[in-house]
Amino acid sequence: MVLSMIARPEETRHHVTKPDIAGLQQRFAELLDTCSRFSREIAQEAGWNGHSTNEGESADLKVEIARTIFGKWSLDILTLLYLHHEAGFQEIRRALGPISSRVLSSKLTRMQENGLVRRDVKPTRPPRVAYSLTERGLTITKLGEPVFLYLRLSRAVEASDDPVP
Repeated sequence: MVLSMIARPEETRHHVTKPDIAGLQQRFAELLDTCSRFSREIAQEAGWNGHSTNEGESADLKVEIARTIFGKWSLDILTLLYLHHEAGFQEIRRALGPISSRVLSSKLTRMQENGLVRRDVKPTRPPRVAYSLTERGLTITKLGEPVFLYLRLSRAVEASDDPVP
């Protein structure tokens, strides 16, 4: 059972010790510095100085990217496809719960247009559609892994600091 493998914060408090926490915090600080340095180097190599000739266009692009990736249901869809590698429309809808077919269709179309999701029509009778992550979508989910790991560990640390009843 997958649910039995997920640790609750109260269960993780016994597995995280103070020396581990300090070491993890140091490793995340180093990762943060490495990521920041990497981003500056890549931007410099690409000739980006952080300013666009058209600030409005740059801001619109950032908002569009943020809405596509961080909008309602987007992270859920990316995570589901990352974990399952491929899923049909109804599989995704059932896994997400209270999402309407219209909203899911719209989200998948938008993610396709942004190069995050691939839609494959399988040559079966009746035809079956399967969705999966593109290389770009896979890269984005992998880049997000440290963020979610950090948040998960931070929650466990906070829970371990709470007094035990």
